[in-house]
Amino acid sequence: MFKDATKHSLILLTALFLTFLWVENPFLVDFSLQLTAALIIFLVLAHKIFKIRSFLLTESTVSVISVALITSATGGLTSPFFFLNLFLLFELSLLLEPSIAIILTLSLMVFYLFTNQVGPSLYNLTAFLSFLFMTPLAYLVGNIYRKVINQRKEINNLSRKIENLEYGTEFPVIKS
Repeated sequence: MFKDATKHSLILLTALFLTFLWVENPFLVDFSLQLTAALIIFLVLAHKIFKIRSFLLTESTVSVISVALITSATGGLTSPFFFLNLFLLFELSLLLEPSIAIILTLSLMVFYLFTNQVGPSLYNLTAFLSFLFMTPLAYLVGNIYRKVINQRKEINNLSRKIENLEYGTEFPVIKS
């Protein structure tokens, strides 16, 4: 689990760094929405190609890039689509690991700081600090979701064992 979280975090951080390079390039920044559209088309095609576990990582990576590109292209912290960043925290917490929400929060805060999208206004500060207030909630929801999934697996295993005991197939019959 720790290895997966580390691997997923590094992939998402790399994706966010590449998005930062895209946004900071004066020529490429004009094509941010086109890249987002191409990534979504890729996501639809990848859904048919990849297995479910690797698709979750692909979906998460495309989501991180798309949300960062859309909010950067439409005004950064003042973007009407800024709330997508907060949904992104919950998405990653539920799809991958809850700890990724913490890492992504810090990464997105650095991303918006270095792209000079944090202005001196109270609105910008409020939007920026909303990350700090939503991250613990996303982490908590992700942990609760993981516990529920594990409990369902345990219930299924116990149900299977009960069925096997009822039908006498739990223990092999030894003939002498």
